[in-house]
Amino acid sequence: MSPFPTFILSILTSVTLFSAAVNNARWPVAPPIVVLEATSMTRTQGSEIQYLLVRLTDDGKVEWDKYVGNAWERQTSSVSAERVSKIQRKLDSIDKSLLHGAMGPYHVNEDTSVELRIQMTASQGDIKFSVTNPWSEPGTPSRKRMPKEVRLVVCEVDGLYAQVAGVSVDPRCKATTSPH
Repeated sequence: MSPFPTFILSILTSVTLFSAAVNNARWPVAPPIVVLEATSMTRTQGSEIQYLLVRLTDDGKVEWDKYVGNAWERQTSSVSAERVSKIQRKLDSIDKSLLHGAMGPYHVNEDTSVELRIQMTASQGDIKFSVTNPWSEPGTPSRKRMPKEVRLVVCEVDGLYAQVAGVSVDPRCKATTSPH
């Protein structure tokens, strides 16, 4: 065989092997970004219970913990890209400087205390803060008024949880929660 056809054959073989390698390559994929996460810490006299209230990632995946039998089980669902976008826009509109450290308590509860540990990603960057006693039992007095920015975040958490867990939205959040 002459050198020219051998050269062409070796080029075609190389291209075929390279194409096969590229098609089978596993390109690293960035993990989804957490848009909104709230962990609930409930304290009663002598006990403490911590669980994931809700976690939303930018790909629409939603996770939460549900008490089943005698243990917490992780639940998974999803929401539309439109819903993720609405939540992200609302979080981006909040003045980050007004969310800081430990906020509250906003309601007086006699035997229990609930702390929401919230993490969110907004256009201003990652924000972490906690809110003590954001909700109350009917007829329980307020300790102080919840700032608008805190209410917006707490109500987004409440609305998202209600949507995926099939429970009612807190009455104080019905007007501020993104429609779903």
